[in-house]
Amino acid sequence: MQLPGQPARKPIVPPPIPPSKLPQHVAPSRLSRATQIFAFSLATGMTFYAVLLYDFGPREHVFMPLRRWVDDHTASLFTLSDQDRQALSPQKDRTPTVPASSVKPDTRTPIEYFKENPWKKGGDAVEEGKRV
Repeated sequence: MQLPGQPARKPIVPPPIPPSKLPQHVAPSRLSRATQIFAFSLATGMTFYAVLLYDFGPREHVFMPLRRWVDDHTASLFTLSDQDRQALSPQKDRTPTVPASSVKPDTRTPIEYFKENPWKKGGDAVEEGKRV
């Protein structure tokens, strides 16, 4: 900004840099590349944990639709359909000894199972086994 009554200022021009003084190697070092990969992995893992595993309480929250979708798809990985059970049975014309209506498949996802049955450390499990 030029004040009234003062001469116009000349623009500041830096001196030219000879090409021999410019950096010739701009690729990242191994340490910086490893740091980038670690930071990306950490951020991805934290996002996965926050969206799919972190307990926000019993109320509905913004990640619930995604969690339900993931639970539906992972449940199909851990259970067999009736058609799969029939294909895997050793005897094709075998009559079941237990009526099919009395056997109910476990529809819980692994996340629901571990919420109901929390993992115990080695010492806690041993002490609990001694008490029983």
